[in-house]
Amino acid sequence: MTAPHSEQPSIWFGADRDTYAAANNLYVHHHGEAFGPVGQVSITPRHLAYPVRGRQRVIESLLAAPCGTVHVVCGTGGCGKTTVALAVATEVRSRGTEVWQLSAVDATTFEAHLRALAVRLGVGIERLRLAWSGSAGDAPDLVWEALEQRTRPWLLVVDNADDLGLLAGAGGHVEDGSGWIRRPAGPGRLLITSRNQNPEGWGSWVSLHPLGLLSRQAATELLLDRAPTAGAEAQAAALADRLGHLPLLLHHAGLYLSRADRNPSWPGAPRCPRTFGAYRIAFGDRLNELLDSPTGQPSHLPRQRATATWEVTLDLLARRQLGHARPLLRLLAHFGDAPIPYTEVLPPYTAFHASRLFQLEPGADLQQAINALAEYALVTTQVPGSDADDPAGYTVTLHPLLAEVTRQLDEVRRSRREYLALVAQGLHDGAARHDPRNPDDWPFWHLATAHLHRLLEQMAGEAGDGGGDAGPDAETVTVVALACIEYARDAGRYSLGTDTADRVTTVCASLPSDGRTALKLRFERARLTDLAGDSAAAESEYRALLEIQRQVLHDTDPDTLWTRHVLAHVLGRRGDLDGAEAEYRAVLEGRSQIWSTDHIDTLWARHNLAWIAGRRGDLAVAEAEYRAVLEDRSRTLGCDHPHTLFTRHAVAWVLGQRGDLAAAEAEYRAVLEDRSRTLGCDHPHTLGTRQELAWVLDRRGDLAAAEAEYRAVLNAQTRLLGENHPHTRCTSRALGDLLRRTESEPAIDSGGEDPHWWGFSGGGS
Repeated sequence: MTAPHSEQPSIWFGADRDTYAAANNLYVHHHGEAFGPVGQVSITPRHLAYPVRGRQRVIESLLAAPCGTVHVVCGTGGCGKTTVALAVATEVRSRGTEVWQLSAVDATTFEAHLRALAVRLGVGIERLRLAWSGSAGDAPDLVWEALEQRTRPWLLVVDNADDLGLLAGAGGHVEDGSGWIRRPAGPGRLLITSRNQNPEGWGSWVSLHPLGLLSRQAATELLLDRAPTAGAEAQAAALADRLGHLPLLLHHAGLYLSRADRNPSWPGAPRCPRTFGAYRIAFGDRLNELLDSPTGQPSHLPRQRATATWEVTLDLLARRQLGHARPLLRLLAHFGDAPIPYTEVLPPYTAFHASRLFQLEPGADLQQAINALAEYALVTTQVPGSDADDPAGYTVTLHPLLAEVTRQLDEVRRSRREYLALVAQGLHDGAARHDPRNPDDWPFWHLATAHLHRLLEQMAGEAGDGGGDAGPDAETVTVVALACIEYARDAGRYSLGTDTADRVTTVCASLPSDGRTALKLRFERARLTDLAGDSAAAESEYRALLEIQRQVLHDTDPDTLWTRHVLAHVLGRRGDLDGAEAEYRAVLEGRSQIWSTDHIDTLWARHNLAWIAGRRGDLAVAEAEYRAVLEDRSRTLGCDHPHTLFTRHAVAWVLGQRGDLAAAEAEYRAVLEDRSRTLGCDHPHTLGTRQELAWVLDRRGDLAAAEAEYRAVLNAQTRLLGENHPHTRCTSRALGDLLRRTESEPAIDSGGEDPHWWGFSGGGS
């Protein structure tokens, strides 16, 4: 005999008990296969033990639904679909509506419940036998004819209807409306719960009601309902946040805590958490133990894993010839919590075919697996807007706790290093297709950096756990990190760049210290030190690095030239214009030989030679060279590229120094608008333009406007860089001078002297 559904009592008492027993003990034949007795089942909806939280809107919508309609409450496993259906069933039954609940968890259970429904509707035993046998074979028609003869309002609930093929009937589709799911006639309504939320699979005549996560307040109330003595509301809210507001996990945690006091602590066993706070603290280290513990489960029911609900969906997909959906979900779980641009950062098909984790069949479609995971709400997908065709815009997102639970599965832990190697390869291949200096690619880099950080965290954990040498290649991971640091630097997110450099340092330690990759990381760290305002420490590191590069590379190697470039800038800021010019000319010559005079890096050397001319007071030469660089940058990089805007800023500076304040103000305002649009209002380059605009306004006598600009810049710099950063101190001095000044006193020339101080990170000015 087949055991009853785990959510139903093992023994059922009540009216028509003998009829149900007869219906379920029929020996009938379906397509030549014999079905034995399946035990006793109930199709009467059970009562809810707790209030329903956070679902009132969808419940009210379902209660107001007119007769003759079909509704599907859909969402990921554990989101409360059955709870919503039971709440609706309880309410309509109190209003005099007949209600039946069938389980479609599997074919055997579904057919047993359908036969029980047929008997309840008055179908005779012999007619029932014929309908399910090969001689008649019209069971769906029989049941629906009986339903349509009802004159009293009725509601049929079909629960756990995840397999649409089971609902469709032989050789059909649900959207055909000729199988087990049809549009009711007369006073009936049909309510279905399913993980499948694909509208194309259900048909246009079915209304879908997707369930998301609970709100924070509703999740907190759910915990307090189940464990009212486990702590205060604030503690419950913190635990709700940790559990991701997912009803199933909240329910399980609440029951665990409500029953924990009944269980003593066995000697040598971890102590059971008994409060919301203790559960939250223990959750990270004992995740699987707490979620799968029998402490939170009634003793009269079989032990169930709270985490098994997701595996049920993956089993269903495997039966649909999508067995690779399971390892794909597990791979996605090793990325960060940010959206995953999967077409860009998943490794190529060759890597999947080579991996023992996947064992892909020829022609296996990974996109089909992604779509199937989305249909069953295990992931959420996002596509670019209709006017965009950016591959990085196709993303997939996992619930953070689903990802965390997946990573902790024993079979996943055993293959951790292989999963991490696939993540590293995917990030490396994706990074090779995107430019960290191009703002158009920054959305990709923002996501890639988040996924790199998760990869580095897991690599650190694997190193701490010991194990073999298999796993991500250190060179591969460090190359990705270098690109992410470059993005963070150019995007003005200096703290993010420093964080990334700190995280990857341990990985890079396994590489040769005088190898190109390790030297590049040293260079980036020195740049970040410079950007933080510690020029002396940065210069010392630049010089030490340059000495090594000259030994292992050569003077005109691109990496060596970059170190010479930034050292020249340090010399120029310190006032050694001759030394700076000599270095810049050497860099320009080296880059011109390697590339061309309008290469993106060569243009930086040309730009900075114009800066030297401006610092010497030769403004005509500076302006001519700036305009030549501007023309080349506009042509090769585009008018909105940060490097192009940097040169426009410098042209405005020259105009201001030459006394053409009106033209300088107009150009600064134009640059400010473009920088705000492309870089953001808080980018250091944008703030630099605002500071220079304030200087021009001051010189033009508009002191109120100048003061407003200085204050806005100072507030932003203090918040982003700190009050001791040189940029912040420079703006503070300029504002202080303006506030101290009287109409009869001359202005102190505290601004407008160095356009590069604000942007020397911009790709290497």
